[in-house]
Amino acid sequence: MIEGGWGLRPLGLEDCDELGRVHMAIWRDAYAGLMPADYLAGLSDERCADNWRERTAEPAGAAGRTLVVVGPDGHLAGFGSAGPSRDEDAPTEWELYAVNLVPQARGTGVADRLLDELVEDRAATLWVVEGNARARAFYARRGFVDEGGRDAHPATGTPEIRLVRRV
Repeated sequence: MIEGGWGLRPLGLEDCDELGRVHMAIWRDAYAGLMPADYLAGLSDERCADNWRERTAEPAGAAGRTLVVVGPDGHLAGFGSAGPSRDEDAPTEWELYAVNLVPQARGTGVADRLLDELVEDRAATLWVVEGNARARAFYARRGFVDEGGRDAHPATGTPEIRLVRRV
């Protein structure tokens, strides 16, 4: 349990429908003004939930690790996931895939705890939307620096940068 009644636990099949709704709501909020509005409006809670169900069906460790954030009210308030790097030119073996929180969870210490649990003391990379100043500041505070990798979000062309933390 994290201070203030926030908690983390592994993603379970019973979480998928709620996580689909929460995940897409987080994206609509976090990427407003950074990704095309029509793309964000078209995100499907149901498709997202189906993707989470597929992930829970994979053998343990095959897709890395996902933790869900449980708010003080008992409802899901975000998630984080990490695992083996997906990049052919990866400067590290481990990648932080996501730390996504509802606005009410920001500033509670949950993001720090997620990063600590998912990355531990490993070197790691992550991809972040170039214009996402809040996320970039958080990762910089946690020792991640721009390593020069550039890409575009596949569905929107939104510029992304790769950050790395070496240990």
